[in-house]
Amino acid sequence: MLQKTIFLFLFIALFSCAKDNDIEQQPVTTRTVLVYIAADNNLYQNSLKDIEEMQSALLPANVHLLVYLDAANEIFPQIFEIKNGSRTLVKQYEPQNSASGEVLQQIIKDVVSIFPAQSYGLILWSHGTGWLPAGMYYELMQQEKLRSFGKENDYEMGIVELENALPFKFDFIIFDACLMSNIETVYQIRNKADIIIASPTEILVAGFPYTEVVPLLFSNDYAEIAQTYMNYYKSQTGILQSADIAVINTKELENLAILLKNNTFTFPTDKSAIQKYDTRENAVYYDLQDYLEHSVSANYIVNIKQQIARTIIYRDHTPYFLNDLPLEKSWGISLFVFPYQSDYLENQYKMLDWYRDTELLCR
Repeated sequence: MLQKTIFLFLFIALFSCAKDNDIEQQPVTTRTVLVYIAADNNLYQNSLKDIEEMQSALLPANVHLLVYLDAANEIFPQIFEIKNGSRTLVKQYEPQNSASGEVLQQIIKDVVSIFPAQSYGLILWSHGTGWLPAGMYYELMQQEKLRSFGKENDYEMGIVELENALPFKFDFIIFDACLMSNIETVYQIRNKADIIIASPTEILVAGFPYTEVVPLLFSNDYAEIAQTYMNYYKSQTGILQSADIAVINTKELENLAILLKNNTFTFPTDKSAIQKYDTRENAVYYDLQDYLEHSVSANYIVNIKQQIARTIIYRDHTPYFLNDLPLEKSWGISLFVFPYQSDYLENQYKMLDWYRDTELLCR
């Protein structure tokens, strides 16, 4: 405990030496990347480790890497720039709820105002469990709570709230958060990024290997980012060899929705042979392609698989997740399947763009 207290004191002191708003608007650069870390929860120690990895990375010239950190009650939320192995405080905030769309939007606006660029990337770092309303994932898992992105106390950011918080279209959005490569989420924010990189499974607390990944954030080889992620986890042993990732071309998502709209589906009563993304028997996330293969005719699935192949630029996975969940039929994007009748969940689901454009509610 003493060691932790000393560490936190030094961490605060490191950032308190700079005055808020001392940094004036910087010249326009080629790319600014913001890592938005909502870690005022049980992940805050992991966030500090990832920041150390980012600091050890080599950045190309004429770019900016900004980190927004809301890590624990002992530390005020801050934006700082990582450059040449050092961290410079840009702006400090009063305590605020970083799992809210209002705060996310303001942080993005502050970063863009101070560090204008020709292009922008965004990493969303926190807890994540898909599209569902706050508080539902663990309820569903225990009978069954899906929060979407972020967690601070009892607040979680819904996907529609996330979409509305993003003030413009990024070159890419990366989710360093569990279960965010689900069709409902990526479709909802399809107009907010050209590329989305996310995992249909959980992500281990090690997250992305930022020392290797950070330099790649300033190129346009998004498959290499995902491949670097996979190379890291494939080099691990035992339960640490657990990862699944997809790089999604959002421009193709609407074509997929068009294919699925107004077609006949026969939902499978036995889902035991379908790729799922949690180890519980009563799963809620199944692989999109594998589920549809069990729900539509053989002739129709050919067109769907071709469109999914155009939508997913890159995908890869380890053989298992936590030695318990086989991933051999994973295609990188999940689909929510209702485990039971719920008027509340159905009404919430029907508010999503994915349902509005496909009228598809799977069971």
